Amino acid sequence: MHRVHNVLPMRWFLTLAILLLHSSAVGQTSVPLTTSRYIYWTNYKTGAVGRATVTGTSPNESFIKTGVAGGAGLTATSQFLYWTSANGGTATTILRANLNGTGLNKKFITGASNPCGITHDSTYIYWGGDVGTTIGRAKLDGSDVDHNFIATGTGVCGVAVTSTHIYWANYRTGKIGRANLNGSSPNLSFIPTVGAGSLSIQGSFIYWPSNSGTTIGRANLNATGVNQNFIKGLSGVAFIATDSTYIYWGTGETGTTIGRAKLDGTDVNKSLIKGTLGSFGIAVTAGSP
Repeated sequence: MHRVHNVLPMRWFLTLAILLLHSSAVGQTSVPLTTSRYIYWTNYKTGAVGRATVTGTSPNESFIKTGVAGGAGLTATSQFLYWTSANGGTATTILRANLNGTGLNKKFITGASNPCGITHDSTYIYWGGDVGTTIGRAKLDGSDVDHNFIATGTGVCGVAVTSTHIYWANYRTGKIGRANLNGSSPNLSFIPTVGAGSLSIQGSFIYWPSNSGTTIGRANLNATGVNQNFIKGLSGVAFIATDSTYIYWGTGETGTTIGRAKLDGTDVNKSLIKGTLGSFGIAVTAGSP
């Protein structure tokens, strides 16, 4: 009996220790590797992708080096960055890399027509054709490529999606178009704008650069409440991105700053990040596009 009393507590202790170790391991796997959120942008002059925190700190102009000038349009999933190689007319590729900057694939998708503007949902990436006449679509892993998903005409350089629709900005016509998410029922003139070349969606609103990049416009997703001058006094705004709190914008081929404002148009900061090398495409983790 004496030996039994000694053994039982030891077995109980070992069992408890194993359970605690298992619980700790389970808890560790559920914690993300990083809680930081970032802004990413394409540097048109160098083709590099830059990165900074969403508060504008720790900017890195060469977070991902591609060695190829160009880049217009950028989107971030929970795992990957996708961006286009647009360079004014001859580009044909979409690039992809891991969010930590590794695993660069310069020819993730080929055969596009100066792809300009890119977005994603849980299944697909979508891109504008610019010098082509269609919006393209492919699965997130690069398969099932369809370069002729929606006929739009030339000049599409911005795309965004909701759970039901895809929207695009055509800088040649000055119109924002819309179609069902499966590509049906396209409306090439859903929202009239003053030169929209890109767009972003957050909540029940759609935002776009307007008036040659000197303002940002806003409208309801149903095309009502159009305001071409929602945010004024800007310069060179090319692409924009949004998250649950802010709008972010790059300042184009010759710009050197990234700006930010709240979704209601207040707290405008034209120089959240300084010294960029032509910030064109822009994306934010957990945001649109």
